[in-house]
Amino acid sequence: MNQTDALARWWASLDARGRRDVLEVEPGDFLSESLALDLQLYGVHVPDVAVAFDVDGDLRRIVVHVQPRGLTDFLSSVR
Repeated sequence: MNQTDALARWWASLDARGRRDVLEVEPGDFLSESLALDLQLYGVHVPDVAVAFDVDGDLRRIVVHVQPRGLTDFLSSVR
């Protein structure tokens, strides 16, 4: 399955509220973990980037999810 088909299946699974929430995501925004996981469950590749930082000598790491270009294009087409 290609990314376009995966995005279409994911979009079709959303209710009206879910669609409204997703349409608030602006191009270039990072994705929430729950949105990234939902997309991945439908076969959409969602890149993640680990960010490491030091807090008082304790190394911390967070992961942010990058908005895939296919999602950006898809949301632009349904707006």
